[in-house]
Amino acid sequence: MKKILTLALASTMFFSANAQDAADKKVMAGLTFGGALNFNKPQTNTIDANVGGDFVAGMALDWNFSNNIGLATGLEFDFNRFRTTYNKDIFFDYRDKNVIQAKDEPNNAETSFMLNERKHKSIYLTIPVMLKFQTNFMGYMRYYGKFGVRNSFLLTTRTNNEGQGFNELGAIDKEITQLDDMISPGVMSFYKGSIGLSGGAEYNITGSTVLVAELGFYYGFSEVFQQEGALFGDDDKSLSLFQREEDGTRGAYYSPSLKQSQLLLKVAVLF
Repeated sequence: MKKILTLALASTMFFSANAQDAADKKVMAGLTFGGALNFNKPQTNTIDANVGGDFVAGMALDWNFSNNIGLATGLEFDFNRFRTTYNKDIFFDYRDKNVIQAKDEPNNAETSFMLNERKHKSIYLTIPVMLKFQTNFMGYMRYYGKFGVRNSFLLTTRTNNEGQGFNELGAIDKEITQLDDMISPGVMSFYKGSIGLSGGAEYNITGSTVLVAELGFYYGFSEVFQQEGALFGDDDKSLSLFQREEDGTRGAYYSPSLKQSQLLLKVAVLF
């Protein structure tokens, strides 16, 4: 009986010492991975959008002001995917694998494409800035909540497009109904922001190393698509979608409006 009590006491002291190592660290950093459901909400009747997906990978950084309050940030790469469908006749011009923007001064003899559905494939660099409120360690576990903003900056975007192609003379090209992996500058806004809450738990593996799991919801407050005259834009020069006039010539340039929220699950290992 005495051996059992001694073993239990030693185990308690071991776990307490490990948890104390993690609790005493002011800065913890490590790798993080995750996945998200993207809830896309069109702000116009001209488009519809489905639920998309997101894969996240990068570095997490926690800076603890005290045992119970800290700042959570990091650098994450977001691989974002979703589809939109168009409820009116929308066109874009293209040359080979490049979607042509208004600033490229396209003429009426460009090859064009009438868009029915588009799959967006974008990569963002995301910097989360979150206040973190955490419990003390209870054994080798502690729990926390976060509140803050996810700031995402567009690195690159490509699109897969379904619809109908037209040749230089404006006649239907029956062989072209799909344009995949098109380089599409000016389609997405440079900045995508969301504000939200998350909650999670830390498990002290050994020493100051912890395994982290969290689930959060982030409400998108900024436009996903580049808008006319938007930040880092120049009137409509970055836009590429347009409608045709009755005589078949290029009409005014157009940008759909959509905001994106996320349900995000992440895991991390912090040291």
